[in-house]
Amino acid sequence: MFDDLDWGWAFKRAAFVVAIYIVLMYVLSRTFPESFGLQTQAEWFVTLRYAFFFFFVFAIFYAFIERSRRRRMAGTQPGKKKESKDDEDNEREPGPLKGKPNPNASRKKSTRRRK
Repeated sequence: MFDDLDWGWAFKRAAFVVAIYIVLMYVLSRTFPESFGLQTQAEWFVTLRYAFFFFFVFAIFYAFIERSRRRRMAGTQPGKKKESKDDEDNEREPGPLKGKPNPNASRKKSTRRRK
């Protein structure tokens, strides 16, 4: 489950998000002191504890996102093509519609007539 996780990138990304959170809380506490009320040291201590907790939550979250992105990108590289077992055993013969437009698909959408 925790194989191939890029923790360095995840910690950098989580630190960036937590830094934005702390700066935003500082700016909002200075702009709207009645609403946010981060005036005492105890209130800032609680905010920093939340930031510390969310740092690790975001780091785990971003590590899994990056691993998913790398796996998805590795599967869609143009030079690599997945081969199925059926293709190895027998070659498919081209059908009668090879290279022709699909007769089941219409070229234009039918317009709805209103009376």
